[in-house]
Parts: sequence; structure tokens; C-alpha cells
Amino acid sequence: MFKVAILGASGYTGLELVRLISMHPKFEIVYLSGDSKSGMKFGDVYPGLQYLKLPNLLSVSEINYEEIDAVFCALPHTKSAI
Repeated sequence: MFKVAILGASGYTGLELVRLISMHPKFEIVYLSGDSKSGMKFGDVYPGLQYLKLPNLLSVSEINYEEIDAVFCALPHTKSAI
């Protein structure tokens, strides 16, 4: 299994990534970021996906990048620009 993080998971693009990646047999979602909804359960933000076993939303800075194999970025361009 490839352990992945999805940045910007609480937005619409992030939502679609979560939905698609959660069904993939070789990916395990271990981190979800959503700065404005940090600390919330993903299923509380999107009740239609409460049936999925997902981690709580965190801020980007709380993710331990050494624990994951890949990062999917669904952040707005103003936040992803460095």
C-alpha cells in the first residue's frame, strides 16, 4: 500500500481526490489537510462520505511527511505557491 496525504482535502477538488483515492486498492489515505476545517472529521464536513474510514483534517504543518509515499495537492494556487 502507498501511504498518501491529500492537501486541501476540504475543498471541492480535494473532495473528489478523497473519493477516488479511497476506492483505489493500492492507496491508503493517512493524512488529510484542510486548514480552515482543521480538527474536524472529514465525514462531518462531507456527510455523504461518513461511511469511509478517514483521518481527521489537519493543517498542512501538522503532517509528518516522512510517513507518506506521495502527496496530492488540491490547494488553491495562492496557497500552493512558494
